[in-house]
Amino acid sequence: MAMTGVVKDELSRVQVIKPCCRKAEVSTLLRFAGGLHLSEGRVVIEAELDTGAVARRLRASISEVFGHPAEFLVLAPSGLRKGNRYLVRVSKGQAGESLARQAGLIDSYGRPVRGLPRQVVSGSVCDCEAAWRGAFLAHGSLTEPGRSMALEITCPGSEAALALVGAARRLKVHAKARDVRDVDRVVIRDGRRGDRRHADQARRAPGRAGLGGAADAPRGPGHRQPAGQLRRRQPAPQRARRGGGRRARRARPGDPRPGRAAAPDHGGPAADGPPPAARPAWRNSASSPSRR
Repeated sequence: MAMTGVVKDELSRVQVIKPCCRKAEVSTLLRFAGGLHLSEGRVVIEAELDTGAVARRLRASISEVFGHPAEFLVLAPSGLRKGNRYLVRVSKGQAGESLARQAGLIDSYGRPVRGLPRQVVSGSVCDCEAAWRGAFLAHGSLTEPGRSMALEITCPGSEAALALVGAARRLKVHAKARDVRDVDRVVIRDGRRGDRRHADQARRAPGRAGLGGAADAPRGPGHRQPAGQLRRRQPAPQRARRGGGRRARRARPGDPRPGRAAAPDHGGPAADGPPPAARPAWRNSASSPSRR
């Protein structure tokens, strides 16, 4: 059995005691798997499911919580459907309209509700959990374990998808609404996949892990650190930096040792450089051109 069938079978056996949670689950199931129809002036509610256990759970909840009888039908495979489909229908008398009002599928004016019912959206955290359980039982699927594991729910409209995302946010779960081929879906990705990827990268390159990695670990007395780290951690004196800049500026293009072409810091003559140019005589004489 596929993983989706296993999870749905397990969820269909969960015992729910609180009436508010059962109402939220039934309302979401009818909203995601059901539809409102008019037959001879009466409102008919139908919910088509792919699992018999979920259909029996829905029929029992409708009867116990709302007090309306429901029919249970089995649809044979046809067309692209390879397996049996199960139909839960409420159509006797005014039971369909009464159930639609109690479940929040229509408002006080008789108009269909496009999103989730108000009692589910503004309910407690347990109502949000029940809503997600009902949505998954109606149209949920799980991808097989692999590179991209996700939970996906097909929604009847964009309003229902946004309401489901809001319920997930109240449960502190990151869900995203998507529109794939004009079909609204809500997807929850496996968050542990990113954590495992970052852990693998840190294990493969511990020197790049940032603070606390192997590059910042203390070394022994005989360990020589790179020159870049020495310059960063042990800044040179201001006088040495000034002298180095002067040597770089006064270097000659053909000199293999440009550092020897500059004069030392104490002001003496350079070791291998040419002697300083002589001062013009007319600057020291009293008959300079500027004084004439």
